[in-house]
Amino acid sequence: MSIANRLLRPILPILAMLALSFLPMSHAADLAASVRGALVQSPVLRGEFEQSKQVAGFKKNLLSRGDFLVAREHGVIWRTREPFASLLKLTRDEIVATQGGEIAFRLSASKEPSVRIINGLMFSLLNGDIQSLAEHFRVDGSASGKTWKLLLTPRNPALSKMISQVELAGDQYVRNINIAEANGDKTSIHFFAQSTEPAKLSPEEAARFD
Repeated sequence: MSIANRLLRPILPILAMLALSFLPMSHAADLAASVRGALVQSPVLRGEFEQSKQVAGFKKNLLSRGDFLVAREHGVIWRTREPFASLLKLTRDEIVATQGGEIAFRLSASKEPSVRIINGLMFSLLNGDIQSLAEHFRVDGSASGKTWKLLLTPRNPALSKMISQVELAGDQYVRNINIAEANGDKTSIHFFAQSTEPAKLSPEEAARFD
């Protein structure tokens, strides 16, 4: 498995979640505008998640729980608490994964081109770079009142080798993500307890990005 593939798998939920804040306008411009209008826009978003992963060839799903922190000026922290403690930190300069308090891998954007690509996509999502996002996803779906559903289909051939499609649903926040991977694996994520307050990082939260 290439480095890019190894990195993309654990951050698929992150990219899917962030994509909703900055949907590319297409033929479904009204839909995209409705969803953008419904979603809370904030410099900081905190929440918790429950994830179920169905691996092709295995009967029992893999379950995990944890929390996440999205800070526009810093990056993303995706922390799994159960069944095993692990943490994935994405910033503009690097991707760092830790497990059991030990660094599993650290990749720098200055040394590994795939990190630059992945981080570039992440920060396009964070900064609302619509032109860049439109190169990666086609958007379809529906919106009714305060609720919405979306289907994201990769445009980029590299992403298509990883993801078949991503289904998302929510209201003012992303509530559910279903990811179908090209290899047959499926991941379902439920988000809850989302909060945008306080709007600034606490000293402890800021330290996570150091």
